[in-house]
Amino acid sequence: MNDITIRPYEEEDRKNLEEFELSEKQQVYSSLPMDVLDDAIKDPDRTPCVVQSEKGETVGFFVLHEHYQHEGYDTPHEVVYIRSLSINEKLQGRGYGTKVAMALPLYVQEKYTSLDHLYLVVDAENQAAWSLYERAGFMHTATKEDGPIGKERLYYLDLDQKYVHNIKLKLDEEADPSKIKIDIILNKKEKVGYIEGKADKGVLRITHLYTEQKERDRGVASSALRQLGTFLRRNMPEIRDLTVDPSDAAEKIRLFERVGFVKFGEDENSKLYKKYINY
Repeated sequence: MNDITIRPYEEEDRKNLEEFELSEKQQVYSSLPMDVLDDAIKDPDRTPCVVQSEKGETVGFFVLHEHYQHEGYDTPHEVVYIRSLSINEKLQGRGYGTKVAMALPLYVQEKYTSLDHLYLVVDAENQAAWSLYERAGFMHTATKEDGPIGKERLYYLDLDQKYVHNIKLKLDEEADPSKIKIDIILNKKEKVGYIEGKADKGVLRITHLYTEQKERDRGVASSALRQLGTFLRRNMPEIRDLTVDPSDAAEKIRLFERVGFVKFGEDENSKLYKKYINY
């Protein structure tokens, strides 16, 4: 249900895009497709894309922009930006936004095999959107205070990594009450691993990250860690930071680094890796 197809724009899509709707509030954060379509068609560095439902409805629209440089950010030349992403207001509330966000990494990887960097910019007030992107694997890398309508956030995704879009995290309520255990669920039914840790004073120390052997080369563990911040903000808002000790997960430290954990400074906690999730 709610399967989607993402593909480049074709001229036969124009009529549906003319009927595409966004509320006035949503137009503060994104443009209507027809406001950006013709400029994108004329520019060889831009590819307008449409999202269709399994019934052929035009669900969403966005533009992939190669070599784009967003004002105020220093990003590499060989990049792709996602711009003007929106979901048709008539079809909102059906999970399509989540489907699109989760499918974007694989779609862009397949389309731009020679590029490694994907960026997008989100208005800071639009927490629903940037939480969704974080769940899909994007990492918050910079904040600009004076965007067009206020504070905005730059998100980055490494196209050279593996992404699994059909996983979900679920709190294991039967686990040892002295620990926090979060199951990794594949395809809404199969448990393929878990993240385990202990919480103290707003910090969750991850002590164990496990995935089944058959899933270890697919990117399941890294995809789960990327979703963890959004999951905790929704379900355990008292958790502000994540930490991991190399002695707990020595063989996985590079994995934690790839999903945004950084080593503490030169102090008594210098052996810990940390990631802020509540900001």
